Amino acid sequence: MKTTAIIAEYNPFHNGHLYQLLKAKEETKPDTLVVLMSGSFTQRGDICVADKYTRADWAVAAGADIVLELPTVYSLSPAGKFAMGAIRTLSVFDDFTLSFGSESGDLSALEMAVDALGLETKEFKELLSDYMSKGYSLAKARTMALDNPVVSEIIGSPNNILGVEYIKAVKALELPVSFHTVKRRYSENGGLFLSSTEIRKMLKHGEDYTKAVPPFVKLKDTDRKTYSSICLYAINNMTAEELEKVSNISEGFENRLKKLTFSSIEELYALTTKRYTKSTIKRIIASATLNLTKQLVETAEENEPYIRVLALKESRKDLLSYLGDKTKNLYLKASDCPADSVYKPLVNMDEKANRFLAIVGGEQNKIPDKPSFLK
Repeated sequence: MKTTAIIAEYNPFHNGHLYQLLKAKEETKPDTLVVLMSGSFTQRGDICVADKYTRADWAVAAGADIVLELPTVYSLSPAGKFAMGAIRTLSVFDDFTLSFGSESGDLSALEMAVDALGLETKEFKELLSDYMSKGYSLAKARTMALDNPVVSEIIGSPNNILGVEYIKAVKALELPVSFHTVKRRYSENGGLFLSSTEIRKMLKHGEDYTKAVPPFVKLKDTDRKTYSSICLYAINNMTAEELEKVSNISEGFENRLKKLTFSSIEELYALTTKRYTKSTIKRIIASATLNLTKQLVETAEENEPYIRVLALKESRKDLLSYLGDKTKNLYLKASDCPADSVYKPLVNMDEKANRFLAIVGGEQNKIPDKPSFLK
């Protein structure tokens, strides 16, 4: 089976995603197009604008054959762990082509950046350590330590960074994966190719976003006040010892959190530093609210991946048999995972995140708890 895979968030699915998906199919000509999609939270720490089953159905409507869930422990992780978790999950398909969008659109340039990052000389490591000691994030410190304008430009863009991390993960795992990239398209002033961030802003302000998304995508904004209230309650009522165990918290950041009582989520965002970017803070807020711990992340990293199917093209039910032959850890519903399984806390975290989204989505009773193909 010739397989092409796409790692995505689709928050929301827009015309640029459709363009990339169709280009991937056209240029790699797979028998099967797999999408691995974040569940209820994105890598930047945002809660999604629609539930995972709805967003997965959008991907199938656009041409995907099957959509799998990227576990919450990975979706709420920095780029390196996000990429490693995604590639490990997709490894169930053996050899496949990974297609991803990038600002560069130049696969050779991205691979060159990976090679440059691999040449970590003694001088590079000393500079990296020095910049990080001055409070810069790992990504920024790495860019500064490289002193390579070409590579620095490449890894200065978010989708390029993820592309580089995907390639690094494949190399580290020594998997037979090939790569394909599609250059991102952009528009301004309400055009056809707007970013997810721009569309979410339009949604927030009640503006017409419909030209920027396919006709099957319908959106409703989340209840931001409820989201903020739940997060503030969680963080204000956790002890420093509890916060220290939370994923994404390090270097005593829990002590900074306990020095204050927060009355708005903006006060939490104000804790940003060169090291702790706004995305890092948002991942911390989400992780603390869900009580997503470092131990749970380690559990995922120390065990074989598990597979959750979110959506499936009607004509491709053969893929369920394929996955069933490839792994014992295939769970179509949360209840399929045994209570004594090492994966149960991980699956429970995915369900917890889905329930949280149901509350802040404002339509708690309408959020599905299983894929549409099982109904």
